[in-house]
Amino acid sequence: MPDTDNIELGHAPPEKKVDAKYADSSDPESFYRSNSSKEQELPSKEPLREEALKKPVIPPRTQKPRIRRSTDDLDSKNTDTDTRSLKKDCEEARHELRIAWRDNREQAIELRDLKKQNAHLKETIRIQGDSRSYKDHIMSERRKFFEHVEMLEDHIGHLKHQLEKTKLHMDQLTFQTREANEEKAAYETKLQSLQKQNNRLNDDLTECRDDILRLQPPSQIPDSKIAEEFNNLYQQIASWVDDEAEDSLSMEARLGSLLADKDAPELLKSILDNDLIRATRKYPDAEPLILRYIIQIHIYRCILADDLYLFGLDEHNETILRSIAHAMEALEPKRDFLTIQRWRSETLQALYKIDGFQTEQARLATTVSQDLFTALTYLLPEIATEADSGWKRLHDTITMPAVHLATNMRFSTSVYRIITRLPRISSPSSASSSSAQQQQQHDNHIIYHPDIQRYTIIDIATQKVLRPDSVLKVADDGRIGEHVMVVQPLLLRMQKDSAAGVALAKPAVAVRLDEPMAKRGKGGVGKMAGWASSWFGGEPPEGART
Repeated sequence: MPDTDNIELGHAPPEKKVDAKYADSSDPESFYRSNSSKEQELPSKEPLREEALKKPVIPPRTQKPRIRRSTDDLDSKNTDTDTRSLKKDCEEARHELRIAWRDNREQAIELRDLKKQNAHLKETIRIQGDSRSYKDHIMSERRKFFEHVEMLEDHIGHLKHQLEKTKLHMDQLTFQTREANEEKAAYETKLQSLQKQNNRLNDDLTECRDDILRLQPPSQIPDSKIAEEFNNLYQQIASWVDDEAEDSLSMEARLGSLLADKDAPELLKSILDNDLIRATRKYPDAEPLILRYIIQIHIYRCILADDLYLFGLDEHNETILRSIAHAMEALEPKRDFLTIQRWRSETLQALYKIDGFQTEQARLATTVSQDLFTALTYLLPEIATEADSGWKRLHDTITMPAVHLATNMRFSTSVYRIITRLPRISSPSSASSSSAQQQQQHDNHIIYHPDIQRYTIIDIATQKVLRPDSVLKVADDGRIGEHVMVVQPLLLRMQKDSAAGVALAKPAVAVRLDEPMAKRGKGGVGKMAGWASSWFGGEPPEGART
């Protein structure tokens, strides 16, 4: 019997714990609703439905309607009778609840069995469907296999046909190879004969080369290359002067006291004379030309002088080589001048390749650069602050190109001379003068108008280069001014059995003009006012007379 002592009026009996999967079966109506919804989710297969209908369905038990007693009846009875009645009703309700739970469990078990049967039926249907699709797949693969076999048979037939063609082609190639081998053997025999003949010809060619080598002159450096290096050297000198001597204020004072200053470098005193110093005082703008003159004279004396056999060669070896060259003139048979020059050229080129010679040459060039830079710092104190880098820049841009030029000039079989002073030239008016005047040569300090064609003439007052069409006052004898100094020397290639040479580079001459250059008017030379009959040595054109 259930414990009814703890039951109070108006309260339900304590709930019992129910298994989780049967938790929804406490309410009969919700249980049947859930079952009906789950039955709708089952697959609509006829066999499953028929099998489910065959099983008996247990209807749910209906609960007896509770008799709700009114409050008036309860009040009319005593308390004991009400207690017993309530206990009895509670026991009946509990009994009915147990019956409902039992029915719920039975229906849940039946539902589980139906689900298992449904799942088994689904798996059976799926297996049957897979079996049919697998058979279709097997048939499709079989058809593809037979099609592939037919294609392979066709391909095998094609390959057999190709094999027959290849065998036929191989037979043809074998026949051709046999013929080629026979021809090859014949050519090899002929080749051996030709090789022997070629060896004999090579021996003859070697002898001919030796004979030609003995007869032909050594490789000659062209005059154009010598002239190009010469002009580049003096352009480098001009560029260095323009860069270093720009706006120098102390050079004029230093030049004025040069000869009297005991501390002045002897290098400068040996190059500059009173005439040049006076010219500098009169024309302060000519200081760059003075510097160019100093540099080119020092480079000529140390590196490019005609009496230097080869820059870097010591005096003892130079004396030996000169003696050998002089002694060759007395040999029998007689050696001509060109033969001796070829020997000198080859000897100097071989000497240049000796280990240590180029190092000695570079050492002497460094000494030349440092001495020159030290002397120039007397005139240009501004560059003394660049003692380390200044002389190296002068060394790289001026001294080393001069050494390279001197070496190439000595390697050549030709004889080159550098003229640092203007040669004496007859006056242009000597053709119309008396016989006594014809014998007289004009001073080389005088510059005549035709000299503009022979020299590069620079006006020392304006630093301008004169051109043939420059407006100049020309004297009756053609004189236009006086030579001051040679800024760039003359380069000559001497000719055999002739004292005259071929000019390869024109000299640049600084000239003090007798009269300053006139400015060119808009109307040209014919429209200039104040025309003098001595200008250009001729009469003025019509319309230019005053």
